[in-house]
Amino acid sequence: MIPSQVPGPLEPVREKRQHRRFRERFPVTLVASNGFASSTVVPGAAKDYDAAGACVQTRRPLGVGDAVRVRLHLPRAISEFFRGLPCELGARVSALRRQKAPGAPPYEVVVRWDKPLGEMVNAVIASYQRKIGALVGLTMLAVVWAKWASLDFFWYAPFFYVYSLTLSAYLLSRFLISWRHRPPPPSSYTPTVSIIISVRNEEAAIGRTVDTCYRTDYPDGLREVIVVDDGSTDGTAAVLRGLQRKYAGLKLSSLPPGGKRQAMAEGVRKATGEIIIFVDSDTFLFPDALRNIVRGFEDPMLGASAGYTEVENANTNALTGLQEVRYFVSYRLLKSSESHFDCVTCCPGCLSAYRRRYVLDVLEPWLKQRFLGAPATFGDDRSLTNYILRKYRVIYNDTAVASTLVPETWGHYMRQQVRWKKSWLRETLIACGFMYKKHPIAALSFYSASLFSLMSPAMAGRVVYLSFDGDNAIFLFYMLGLILIGLLQSLYFLYQRPSPHWLLGMLWMASALLVTGPQTYYALLTVRKNHWGTR
Repeated sequence: MIPSQVPGPLEPVREKRQHRRFRERFPVTLVASNGFASSTVVPGAAKDYDAAGACVQTRRPLGVGDAVRVRLHLPRAISEFFRGLPCELGARVSALRRQKAPGAPPYEVVVRWDKPLGEMVNAVIASYQRKIGALVGLTMLAVVWAKWASLDFFWYAPFFYVYSLTLSAYLLSRFLISWRHRPPPPSSYTPTVSIIISVRNEEAAIGRTVDTCYRTDYPDGLREVIVVDDGSTDGTAAVLRGLQRKYAGLKLSSLPPGGKRQAMAEGVRKATGEIIIFVDSDTFLFPDALRNIVRGFEDPMLGASAGYTEVENANTNALTGLQEVRYFVSYRLLKSSESHFDCVTCCPGCLSAYRRRYVLDVLEPWLKQRFLGAPATFGDDRSLTNYILRKYRVIYNDTAVASTLVPETWGHYMRQQVRWKKSWLRETLIACGFMYKKHPIAALSFYSASLFSLMSPAMAGRVVYLSFDGDNAIFLFYMLGLILIGLLQSLYFLYQRPSPHWLLGMLWMASALLVTGPQTYYALLTVRKNHWGTR
């Protein structure tokens, strides 16, 4: 939902008005009724708007006092997460002006909303979510029906069916628990913060990353930005020098290539803020990210908080669109349910906050971490989360938002997934030693999810084998279950994101089954090899 004043990252029109006005161009269509069965349709473009009305440039005039319907797709500035949602908003023409600028549309139609803009947009969003929510509910019922109907074949493969039923129960429980997730409430708490960015060969993105850190809504005297260059060989160093001239308070440090963990540690040593905020070098903060990420740190038992990350380049190709759905499910479904019990198992490097003194307490063992006799050089974020989670609360805060660049080629994506799976295997094994001390439901969920991840590829192979052995019914019910679970996750994404990428959730499910799932065993066999873990 959005507030009635509809704030956004736009340049305000500097006029004395009751409502703050914003400039943004986006296509709209004005529809004026001419009677029972006819109407005048006038295409145009919004020039600026506020909570009370809008100015639309058109090539045809409309009469002052005419009632109109304004058709548009929500722009990002009105609703970041529901951008693209089609709307039809009631308004009335309050003024008509001729334009004399060469090349500009000849008319400016000023409309006044029938109700405050935020109120109307929220009503449209609520209606949309009711419809998609009904589909989510029906799909959940279909999953339950499919599992119930397949029980006729239980004794043909009892071990497989126990696995299948418990996995379905686990996934459905994630929806129910995540639905109850609530971020920490707003407060006036504004601690000193140190933003730490480790960078290597990111000359194209690092400038924008640093810019967004300084443009966030946070007091300058309470914020410092530290960038640690991990031996870049491109033009990153020159970009950083230019940024230091632009931002006098920017702290720079340069290290020989040693890996991201060493660079992060260097930033921690230089930090003076009460709260450390790690931001990846290709991640861009939203304007209120800093104010929101520190919510909840009034509680001294809160050790870390993970923000929410959007996919910046989601529209590049099918792979990046697939990752948009994957990121959404990872955060809004899995981390949300973990956060309900203060047991988030991974605070991603894109945007996460830690209490500095707790990080300093574990800095040396974290740096010297070894696994099976080899240095742990990847999975820095998951590893640090584990160190903090042993003693403190770790939560997910979906009001702290950033966007990040994701792999655009399958080769890059596959290497990333292997690296992530290796760190998951290592840190899951370590976490098994203390998660039983946490909330019973959190512990049960953690151990169950770990087993499911290890068993899923083998179970898929088992089903294929049974199908060749004549048990086609088991294979069909298994595939039906996969399709329904994939559809359920995709619809959950669509519920909060009116994006055409929602169907790519099915492609993600297929790739997990055929490619990234079996990678788990490859990662297990090569877990001591670190050549993909260095930055």
